Amino acid sequence: MKSLLKDVLFFLCGAGWTGLGNRASILMYHSVAQTEAFFTVSPKDFEWQMQYLQKSGRTVVSLSELCRRLKAGEPLGGLVAITFDDGYRDNYTIALPILKRYGFHATIFITTDDVGKSDAHGMKHLTVADMKEMEASKLIAIEPHTKSHTKLAKLSRDEVRKEIAGSKEAVEKLLGKSATLFAFPYGNFSDETVAVAEECGVTCAVTVREGTVSAKSDVLRLPRNSIDASTTPMQFRGKISRAVDRYQSLKVWQ
Repeated sequence: MKSLLKDVLFFLCGAGWTGLGNRASILMYHSVAQTEAFFTVSPKDFEWQMQYLQKSGRTVVSLSELCRRLKAGEPLGGLVAITFDDGYRDNYTIALPILKRYGFHATIFITTDDVGKSDAHGMKHLTVADMKEMEASKLIAIEPHTKSHTKLAKLSRDEVRKEIAGSKEAVEKLLGKSATLFAFPYGNFSDETVAVAEECGVTCAVTVREGTVSAKSDVLRLPRNSIDASTTPMQFRGKISRAVDRYQSLKVWQ
């Protein structure tokens, strides 16, 4: 019932026929697999979503390219960027082959202490070999998501620095690259954590606040639109259009 109501609201907000105008949408995924986890999108649904992006004429770019255009003041022109959080291994085994079929770029934010391990639910994380192969594809960028996936706003400044700088340095050492993008775990941040991230060399960071990216968006607090097991086709269409902004404005009054 709740999902149906959300579909109706997205429909009324214009999902399916409104575009992005001079805005962009950053999509946030976690896992693509056939599991019961709420944050997991089934391979069938993920395939449909990628196919819809292609058929609807959306231009999918890497998050780094979106950030570059935003900082340069260039038109955003209805761009879409795909991101994944936490670094689950199904990003490599299931999502990557699908992304390759469409030639879509994606950014994966990894919790560096979890590399090569499994979580409490038995879900495996990416290995170093996986990440190297993904980077070599030129479609995937691996970036830091802290060391231990903790809520940064609850930590001291020194602890925040260790989490951000530690994960950034780990990615750079493992993959031999410069890592300048960052995702706040749980979307939890404060003005101080943002300042520390910038001091650590982060040039673009994403949150979990939903909405579209505009020319006035803060590159260190970019919104993202969550795609999970509950996301219907109507909601997906809404999240790659201005409908998501209208939907969020309605939620303020709920």
